[in-house]
Amino acid sequence: MKIRKNLRLMQNDHSTIIKNLIQIPVFDIKEAEDIIKFGLANRSTSKTTLNEASSRSHAVLCITLINLNEFDEEPTMSHM
Repeated sequence: MKIRKNLRLMQNDHSTIIKNLIQIPVFDIKEAEDIIKFGLANRSTSKTTLNEASSRSHAVLCITLINLNEFDEEPTMSHM
């Protein structure tokens, strides 16, 4: 995995797009946990304008589940 790039959120009436977001396929819970830990370690933090001792931290996690069924021609997708 590479070190993160700055993400840019763009929104219209129908959806939100996150520029520079990468997709990482995972096939079991252990791989998912490793990716989440990597994301947590690379969160962006900075002080707030109201309190220099305080900080804000942001992370983005988008999950797409793809279900492959041997009886269906097309996979089904769910976005979370």
